[in-house]
Amino acid sequence: MKFNFKTKLILKITIALGCINSVFASECNPQKLNEIFSLLAQRNNLEEGVAAYKFIQKKSIFDSGIELNSLNDTYKIAEENKINPNDLMVFAQIQMDQAKFIQQYWTNIWIMHPDMQPDPDITPGIDTLKSQINSLDNRIYRQLADNINLLQVCSQDEMLKQMTKATSKTKGIPQNPDYNRLTVSAISNISPVGQ
Repeated sequence: MKFNFKTKLILKITIALGCINSVFASECNPQKLNEIFSLLAQRNNLEEGVAAYKFIQKKSIFDSGIELNSLNDTYKIAEENKINPNDLMVFAQIQMDQAKFIQQYWTNIWIMHPDMQPDPDITPGIDTLKSQINSLDNRIYRQLADNINLLQVCSQDEMLKQMTKATSKTKGIPQNPDYNRLTVSAISNISPVGQ
């Protein structure tokens, strides 16, 4: 009889500890998401350089061919990382739209203030900028895939605080609609394939 009582007690304690661990495992740890928002801010900051290149070369901010290629690449990345491709493509499209707004912001500044226009001698080439953006995108997608469970647990308000803090020095992010909020909403909707 004593053995049965002890066995039952141990079983109850084990189950209770398992429940406690699962509760803690499903809590948001916002520090683990800092890297994602830092990388997004770095990506946004590169858009000033892209805008400078396009301004000097008199190129359009919108390039449908590049966007289509980016979305195709995003679809492949989603499949490789077992992320729902539609979710990741929504996120990617929001990032591309935001990039265009940032580029337009800088273009408007330079048109209104010719003395602030970029110097062609020190403006990075588009290949260098694309390489940096692609590298950041790869790191962002890896972080999203690695933290997909955490992204679904953390509140959008908590993530928005982090996103706003990370991008506080980035100029040109639209406030109406709030693109930081749109980005966070897209991130929180990213799910594994099959969900």
